[in-house]
Amino acid sequence: MKLKLLVFIVLSIFLLNCGKKDEQPQTDQQQQQNTQQQQQNTQQQTEKKDTVKTTDAKKEDEKQKEEEKKKEEEKKKKEEEKKKEELTTDDATIKQDIDFAPIFAKRCVKCHGKDGTGKVEGVPNLTLGKTKSKTDKEIISIITNGKQGETEEDEDMPSFKNKLSEEEIKAAVKYVKGL
Repeated sequence: MKLKLLVFIVLSIFLLNCGKKDEQPQTDQQQQQNTQQQQQNTQQQTEKKDTVKTTDAKKEDEKQKEEEKKKEEEKKKKEEEKKKEELTTDDATIKQDIDFAPIFAKRCVKCHGKDGTGKVEGVPNLTLGKTKSKTDKEIISIITNGKQGETEEDEDMPSFKNKLSEEEIKAAVKYVKGL
């Protein structure tokens, strides 16, 4: 009976060891599979992050391009406005169909005389370089808003803001420059 018991214990130990050996390779295989799966997951996450970064970078590039386009459009608008302003006040571009001679005869001859040399004392001679050297913008401002005489004896230039249209004032500038 002791022998049977001894054989039984030896076989039990042997079977237990055999079972452990079978389990260990499965555990190693599982660890290898887990490691491979973790590596794949890490690689997929990295790819997702790269995709997100690429998408974010594309969106940011698009935003920058849109902002640049807006800035260019604003710059073009400002340039166009500046050109329009120059067109309305530039000597070479004031082209009026209005003949200012009759208006000059009616409104300006009283003080400036028929030839623009000045009929009343203290009134500027429009034919001299002092007047002709002024920019169109300056002359438009004087005609529109009037001007106080330089001395107390000089006559004041009245405002023609509500008496002449914008086109007539531009024609006046052209007429004065041609005297």
